[in-house]
Amino acid sequence: MSELDSLKLKVIEEIIRCGALIFDDVRLKSGRTSPYFFNVAKMFNPRSLELIGEAYAKIIANFIGLKEFNCIFGPSYKGIPLAVAASFKVRQLYGEEKLILYDRKEVKDYGAKGDEVIVGSADVGSRLIIVDDVLTTGLTKLKVKERLENLGFRVVGVVVLMDRNELEENTPASGVIKMHGLKFHSVIDAVELFQVIWARRIELGIDSSILKKVKEYYDVYGSKKLFFNV
Repeated sequence: MSELDSLKLKVIEEIIRCGALIFDDVRLKSGRTSPYFFNVAKMFNPRSLELIGEAYAKIIANFIGLKEFNCIFGPSYKGIPLAVAASFKVRQLYGEEKLILYDRKEVKDYGAKGDEVIVGSADVGSRLIIVDDVLTTGLTKLKVKERLENLGFRVVGVVVLMDRNELEENTPASGVIKMHGLKFHSVIDAVELFQVIWARRIELGIDSSILKKVKEYYDVYGSKKLFFNV
């Protein structure tokens, strides 16, 4: 097993340990009603963030390239601690200094000039990667890209903790991102996560009927299919 494969399994175990995967009917930003929700905020603790930061750092180094960018952008709000964790681990593991940026959901009309919309010390024109929790259709990430580029930054890539493996107009969401000239990678795929959960469903006390709903969802919206019989 490769180092990255071992790291993926550790992340999956941490997601399970923290209860970050929630089985419930949830309306997503895409408008779809999903039978599950990944709440990365359940992992906002030192142990989990150290692991997540390591995973991001190694994915970035292997698939984006540390010389391709000079700043990590975390979309508010959940992306902020993820960007911080990634930046710390990139420095710790590779000795590279990557600045951190995040955005405000509402424009600030007081205080210091220059941080009304984007907060951080990176100069306009900096090359950024976006670090976030999940990829669903890819459209939200493209809106963030457009916003940042309208402000004078250049977005070169996107790294997420989990790719939900969903389609956007018959194209995998990851493909939608790449079609817009961005490098993309995820730490784990949702399908990988659910295959592990299926194998451990009895141990985890998860009823097969719950996973049946997840499989049916992926039969409709999935860019990848779940291979288990329910």
